[in-house]
Amino acid sequence: MGGFKVVVWQSAYLGDVILVSNLLLNLHEHFPDREITLVAQPFAEELYKGVPWLRVIPLEKTLRGTWEVVKKIKGFNLGFGVQRGMRTSLALFLARVKLRVGFDKAELSSLYHFTAKHEWGIHEVERNQRLLRALGLKIFTGKLFLPIHDGLLQRVKEKFNLPERFVVVSPSAQFEPKRWHEKYFAKVISRLTAEGFPVVITGGRGKDELIARKVLEFLGGERSDVINLAGKTTVGELVHLIKLADLVIANDSAPVHIAEAVDTPVVTVYCATSPYYGFYPRSGIHLFPKNLSCHPCKPNPKHCLIGEPLCRTAVKPEEVINAALNLL
Repeated sequence: MGGFKVVVWQSAYLGDVILVSNLLLNLHEHFPDREITLVAQPFAEELYKGVPWLRVIPLEKTLRGTWEVVKKIKGFNLGFGVQRGMRTSLALFLARVKLRVGFDKAELSSLYHFTAKHEWGIHEVERNQRLLRALGLKIFTGKLFLPIHDGLLQRVKEKFNLPERFVVVSPSAQFEPKRWHEKYFAKVISRLTAEGFPVVITGGRGKDELIARKVLEFLGGERSDVINLAGKTTVGELVHLIKLADLVIANDSAPVHIAEAVDTPVVTVYCATSPYYGFYPRSGIHLFPKNLSCHPCKPNPKHCLIGEPLCRTAVKPEEVINAALNLL
């Protein structure tokens, strides 16, 4: 598509790419007859499949992969650097994007023509909207969005033999300090199934599969009222699975943002992180540690800074059970 070209660079984790959907929606409102380009990791192609006004350029995070993307966005009229890393700032500059907007705390922020204030204490959606406000652009909506396809909804139901009502439980997260203890997830699942709500466990491959198996071990092994789909769904199938669910229970991780985007109620359990950093479902219930001197930790902690992650057991199962049953 010729004419005015807009690119948004957000190649971080799945949750971040879902949260940037609000920025994409607002840009579409401003430029309804133009294609918006999103630079993101390859999973974004499936995540936003079928959105007619959105083009996804998959990024391989290598020097060669970055340069290939730079060539594809060469000379674009408007570029938004949502990530604050050097790769984003430098790539938009090398692509000679004519008007570049980023955050004031970004590495090489001097390469942007306009910068927006980045701070904690507000939601990520509002932070990203500041990039629009830096140009004086209007905010049309605060919603997230993900495309839902009726055909895929039906295929997911049939493929995984899903019950009419069920709760999605996602016990994993990128790093250990963000993961609520597996034995606590097992206690919540045990109570939900006793109340008549089957549970579907979700997660990716590798680490997430191991965590799901730990949860099942605490439950005493495989059960007919617990379906373990960790490592068995694509990104698109996960989105549609969460759309079909009555409730999602998860750590501070991507499934909570998927839930908000598709209007499924969600209970989020925070461990080392906190709603303060802005990554929370605005329509759900979030529980977090209280009276821990080390909490909150960092926005994305890879290791416990005090050696013993007390935050992983700070929120008690009864709190999550009560929140879940209230929403159900």
